[in-house]
Amino acid sequence: MEILELDGLEKTARLLERYIQSAHINFLFGSGASIPAIQLAGTVEKEIDQHLAASEYNEANEKALTFIEELEYQHGFLPAGYTKGDDTDITLQNYIRFLSSVDRILFERKNILLPRQANVFTTNYDEFFEVAASLLPSLVLNDGFNRRIGKSGFEYAPELFFDRVYRSGTVYQHQSEIPSVNLVKVHGSISWKRQTDEKIVLGEPEKVQLTAVEKNNPQDVKDALAKRAVILPNMRKFESTLLDRVYFDLLRLYTNAMEMENALLFVFGFSFADEHILDITRRALRNPTAKVVIFAFNQNGAADFEAKFSAHRNVLIIKPTDGQNIGFPELNTLFDMIGIIPEAIHD
Repeated sequence: MEILELDGLEKTARLLERYIQSAHINFLFGSGASIPAIQLAGTVEKEIDQHLAASEYNEANEKALTFIEELEYQHGFLPAGYTKGDDTDITLQNYIRFLSSVDRILFERKNILLPRQANVFTTNYDEFFEVAASLLPSLVLNDGFNRRIGKSGFEYAPELFFDRVYRSGTVYQHQSEIPSVNLVKVHGSISWKRQTDEKIVLGEPEKVQLTAVEKNNPQDVKDALAKRAVILPNMRKFESTLLDRVYFDLLRLYTNAMEMENALLFVFGFSFADEHILDITRRALRNPTAKVVIFAFNQNGAADFEAKFSAHRNVLIIKPTDGQNIGFPELNTLFDMIGIIPEAIHD
């Protein structure tokens, strides 16, 4: 395991660029990426688990539903129902800037033997990635939904993540790969709908929320949760065979991506509190060609990552200098620098 203090942006950007040029690129995003618009999900998860440990199942359900409803309410401000400079706008601009950099990096990457494709794995339920992508005309985002004409609703089809996009010339039919990003939401999304227990379709987040009186009725809360196709932030077994199957299918995609030769994973805003993802990542690090680069928000976060990955030499933890933080703006500054002519770079 290596630890690098972020005291020189240009030096760190050059290091990341060397990794990127020879690797299959993956990202793992957690709830820290959606700050300041959305509070950390980790706090909610702990509160829910505390209720479950005390066998307070109704209270755990109510806490989970309240959290999901807050995300759905937040979505109502996207893509244009916010005030410039407010928390929603700041968060959305962070995502737009990130996806723009990834799109550019994939387009400019020099190794033609590797796909111009990146995988973004996220445990977030929110729609910031999707909305940001919709505001970038050049970006191809694959969210795993089948959009073939004639189907009733866009059905979730994870096999579509293996598709790559090519463009042909009009005269000589020369083919060139178009940069694309696979968005894999391993815990589901507020826009996913459980049509039956056989399939998930893409829809609009719920607009009707329970009243305070309705939330006092445990059955109403349970029924409201059943409408959402999300993996709730707790350690209970799944109540739906469909969600159980989808969740482990998506985790398998993460496993396969990390077991590829020269797999590269950037981690941001994610604490590895999810035991399933932590175990998969540790197992994947047995692949000697894999590399995991973790951005720690602060010094305490870096210490926590050090404890989790102390036995793995192919992990790089990038931490801030004392008293500083590595937030989304700092991450974006690094990725903005990648691929830029060195003379044009300034700290």
